[in-house]
Amino acid sequence: MINLQTKIKVKVDFVFLMKVLQIDKYPYIKGGTETVMFNTIRLLNNAGHQVSLFATDEGQSVYQPTYTTPYFSTDAPIGEKIKRIGSFFYNRRAAKELERVIQTEKPDIAHIHLYLNSLSVSILPVLKKYGIPVVMSLHDYRQICPSYLLLDRNLNICEKCKSGNYFHCMFSRCSKGSVAESTLMTFEMYFRRWFYKTEKYVDRFICVSRFEADKHAEFNKEIARKIKPVYNPVAFPSIYKTMNRGNYILYAGRLSREKGLPTLLSVMKRFPDIQLKVAGAGEKRYSESALPNVEFLGHQNKSDLEDLIYNASYVIVPSEWYETFGLACTESLALGTPVIASRIGAIPEIVEDGQNGYLFEPKNEQDLATTLQKALQISNEEYERLSKNGYESVKKFSEEIYFRNLMEVYNELVK
Repeated sequence: MINLQTKIKVKVDFVFLMKVLQIDKYPYIKGGTETVMFNTIRLLNNAGHQVSLFATDEGQSVYQPTYTTPYFSTDAPIGEKIKRIGSFFYNRRAAKELERVIQTEKPDIAHIHLYLNSLSVSILPVLKKYGIPVVMSLHDYRQICPSYLLLDRNLNICEKCKSGNYFHCMFSRCSKGSVAESTLMTFEMYFRRWFYKTEKYVDRFICVSRFEADKHAEFNKEIARKIKPVYNPVAFPSIYKTMNRGNYILYAGRLSREKGLPTLLSVMKRFPDIQLKVAGAGEKRYSESALPNVEFLGHQNKSDLEDLIYNASYVIVPSEWYETFGLACTESLALGTPVIASRIGAIPEIVEDGQNGYLFEPKNEQDLATTLQKALQISNEEYERLSKNGYESVKKFSEEIYFRNLMEVYNELVK
């Protein structure tokens, strides 16, 4: 692993050491967003900055100091939902708790990740009141889409709300196909846009890819003026590992339709002699697949997942939604494993067709099958070229480059 601590300290010795308040819905690693946030916290601490975290009380905190506030869960019983519906829109308690945190920690800057429908927009005026510069990382499309995925209820790409008419979400039941949830998300979006426009309170938006930045700019010109693309970081070995062409292909991610898993499973029927390993949790119906050449492994810890990736022939990323980044791609390439992925969202910014992997058209079973067949038939020499190129290609996503770009944003705002 690269030793970042010495390098980063040398680069920022002349910079004012800050008190940074990180803000997120979860106080533990729930998914990719929290992985990025806790990596950011680690890098900031290594460089001498003081970091505190403000989150909901959902789950066990894994960092100190962490300050928490009660959580409104959409999975709560209906009676509890009705009782606490107001906090879904505006969480007064979160605002009060944040004010106490600010008075205690006296942060120089705040960095927000996930906050809507939990901490809610209530935290934004508090940060404004105390004159704290605000950076917000956009990990999804929630600022421009009520259901946050830019997908309709049939999980097809949907951009109908680009006009600002968010009732499309309610009438089309875009949020999980539920009338109630889609209605709630629609009115929350209107509440936010009418009374608490995010761009009024946020000084800089960080988009995790150029695709995501461009998509937000299409929907909201005000947000576009405050956007800076900063790729998510990836840790990778300091030297290239010896090529290891495994005897299976790997899917690593959430078991869900928008991730393209049904398409992949259908294609695997054409390759009975090729083993597919599936690592991840999600909808149980997928793990009940009767295909003899598909093995479902469930959720894997970081170390075990890295071993699975390293020993795979290819990692398959068959996404069918606008991926904001593609962490599965960068993590695989960093370990020298080529990637076969959909040509959608930010993925082509990471996977170069024929250079460090292969791209195919999303939802196109025939194209995926053809691409997989081609990938499996290449020579060892060609495979090694893809593998080495993959390792080299992710250096632009290194933690050091990420941290330097992040500090440029912070330093711009903290005078």
